[in-house]
Amino acid sequence: MNDSNTTTKESLPSSETLAIVQVTFYAAITIFGTIANLALCGTMIRKKQPRNASEYLIFNLAFTDLMTCAVGIPLDVAVILFQRWPFGAFMCKVVWPFQTVLIAVSVGTLTCMAIERYRAILTPFKTMLSQNVVKIVICAVWCLSVALVAPYIVILEHKDGVCRESWHNEYHPKMFTVGVFLLFYATPLGVIAPAYACIGCRLHSDDRTMRKFSKQQGPGNRQFQALVRKRSRSNVVIVKTFLFGAVAFAICLLPYNVMWLWHDFGQGGRWTHFEDTLVFANALEYFNSLVNPFIFGGTVAFNWRKSCTAMFAKIMIRWSQNSSQRTHYFRTRKQNDPKTLLQQQSARSLSFVQYSSSV
Repeated sequence: MNDSNTTTKESLPSSETLAIVQVTFYAAITIFGTIANLALCGTMIRKKQPRNASEYLIFNLAFTDLMTCAVGIPLDVAVILFQRWPFGAFMCKVVWPFQTVLIAVSVGTLTCMAIERYRAILTPFKTMLSQNVVKIVICAVWCLSVALVAPYIVILEHKDGVCRESWHNEYHPKMFTVGVFLLFYATPLGVIAPAYACIGCRLHSDDRTMRKFSKQQGPGNRQFQALVRKRSRSNVVIVKTFLFGAVAFAICLLPYNVMWLWHDFGQGGRWTHFEDTLVFANALEYFNSLVNPFIFGGTVAFNWRKSCTAMFAKIMIRWSQNSSQRTHYFRTRKQNDPKTLLQQQSARSLSFVQYSSSV
């Protein structure tokens, strides 16, 4: 037992190695996540057909993930590379709250998606949400997220080149951890899971009813049957897409919440590998912003795959052109270098002398 719990310094990963792995993973999420979310946003902006409530919510989620990948993660990378807080006192009150607001907006958007699908499928005869109502809901999600994160700004302080949380007593950070867990994880899942469970039961019941109705009608009225099947298939595809997004959210954010609950209410802070494991929990939380566009863009947003592939192709072509230009530049520079010209001239003279002597 003692041997299994004893760890030497050689067995622990060095901080440099961990930083390299973390920066590499963050860089990959930044590059691919920015391209994928930017392609999804661009595809939905260029869409000419009238947008429904689901598409507005998907666009809001893609924009939030784009901000996370293009702005939020690079700020963390800068802190890792500098190994200190390089942004000053003002940005200490901005960076981490901004990242938390993005997480809150993502959670709120996923919750609104579940409610919107619940309303559309379980009460299909109600009036569909108008574009203005959906825009108001999205603005409310952003305002509520900012309001919930505002107290976090107060407890952040910049001191001795470090941005850190300053709590008045030991109970406040525990209350904060519980609040984050309840508001940004447990409560949304408490809404999302029952909503999709009810939707699944309703779709299964409607499918059975339509099959019985089709058998009673016989081969006649095929146009009506085809229309019903098309509508049912469309609902199933959208619900599966939103459900996969909710499952990805639950999986990616679970380790982060569990680690901090264990730290504040258990013995997690005393575990030797806690900081190392927390690094990968944070990375998994950011990984959700990379996964979302592949979930929602593949089935809901039209031509997203073409836009994403085209964007990747343009980047690769531009990179290859730049690399070839750099290679040509260095070759030309080397050829025109005085030392290179002198060596070439010396080589020609030597070869001429050898040829003359041989003759």
